[in-house]
Amino acid sequence: MNSTFQSAARLMTILTPGKFMRKFSFLLLVLELIGSSGCGTKTPEPTTEPSAASRPALIIWIVDAPELEKEISLRWQAASDQSLKIENISSDAFASRVPLNADVVIFPGTMIGDMVKNDVIGRLPTEAIAKRESDSLDDSRTNDWPTRWRNIATFGGQLYAVPLGATNLSVAMFGLDASPFNELNREMTEVRELNSQSMKHWTLVLNQAESLLAGTLAERRQTLQERFAKVSSAEQAWLVDRFLFVASTTNARSRGLFDLVKMRARLNQQEFTNSARILTRIALLFPETVAIEPTKAWDWVVSKSEVSAALAIGWPSSILGTTADADSSPSIKVDVSPVVWNPGRGLIASVGKKTRQTSVSCNFLVWLSEPTQREAFRSVCPRVELTSDQNDRNGIREDYRAFQSINSRDSRVEPMELSLRLANSDQYRAILAERLVACLREPDQIESLMASCATQWDQLTEKLGIDSQRVSEEKSLGHRK
Repeated sequence: MNSTFQSAARLMTILTPGKFMRKFSFLLLVLELIGSSGCGTKTPEPTTEPSAASRPALIIWIVDAPELEKEISLRWQAASDQSLKIENISSDAFASRVPLNADVVIFPGTMIGDMVKNDVIGRLPTEAIAKRESDSLDDSRTNDWPTRWRNIATFGGQLYAVPLGATNLSVAMFGLDASPFNELNREMTEVRELNSQSMKHWTLVLNQAESLLAGTLAERRQTLQERFAKVSSAEQAWLVDRFLFVASTTNARSRGLFDLVKMRARLNQQEFTNSARILTRIALLFPETVAIEPTKAWDWVVSKSEVSAALAIGWPSSILGTTADADSSPSIKVDVSPVVWNPGRGLIASVGKKTRQTSVSCNFLVWLSEPTQREAFRSVCPRVELTSDQNDRNGIREDYRAFQSINSRDSRVEPMELSLRLANSDQYRAILAERLVACLREPDQIESLMASCATQWDQLTEKLGIDSQRVSEEKSLGHRK
């Protein structure tokens, strides 16, 4: 098998520029470790390694990112003679997917709990890296990854995937004073009790917007009711993420969604009812942006020069043909809040636990994470990120530069308490989304609706098994191995 890894190393030498070799030597080590420790079922090695063209097609599952299929297919054809069989799968349909026989799975980081629970993916054997700290290849290579990349690819203290990206959410706005968010961002690192401070600063911003948009509030209220009469599953997902973004500015930032001692939901606590009230006000003032894909929400702010104020929680696009084009710049002054939170929607790539092509699958992960591939994938998917060494052609845009400055700031603590990545997270999200939509339509019922949501979460936890769900939640937070 050593020849397989030597071939992979030679391939990386050909495909990867010299200045990037140090960054990705860790992945080559993972390849070697998998070969030496055994990943999957051990089988006798053939005397002569089969050619790439003679191997079975590598089965690649892409979950909720169909835009990647064409780029991956075309670029892999130029890199290898082995064929690919790519299947696009929606997260809604994934639970019923059988058999679980993919060689590589590319999926949003929010799904990692279910991927581990259902034995879809296997962990990368990084525990052996610590034994080789004196060698030229050691675990310092992962230190090149931003904290948010490591977090999204880790479960139970173990690395399960190669992170392709983990973009943060932030607030884009114009016509509004951004100083309350600047102050809130400072207090989030210095103040332990955040509930009152969060409410105060959000209220200052939203009061400004309400004053500027006073003449259109009746129309906006009608739009809100019509907009949320029926909501798709994708819109529900983005609504939940924006609620959790607001919650990340409160005490929930450190206290989480569950009381882990009893494994009881905390959604009836003040920080969550406050967050629901703030979200409801955002939805009333800006019903167009509160439940749409983050890049579309961002572009809506950038393009709305005809209104007196605009605000959206999202991130800028990196795709050609949008306002993210390097040659286009907003005609208005867009402010970007320094307050960020990671929803775990970035893409990660794992080796299938039941693959029979372990070494080739690992080689595919190495190839997938190269800077050249990242640049190509990012041109069609903003949930893929570039490495810190790469030049981002979108940097000519002022709003884009401002966002990337805070998105790439990695000196702060990155809490995971609101990540909602435990097993069966989709069921918890569905309950929360239903209650949030009800909050938007009936804001005077927020307290009872959030209390009801907490009760339903507890009932779901009991149904699934309190102990197993506690273990999964603790692993998702990094509290248990």
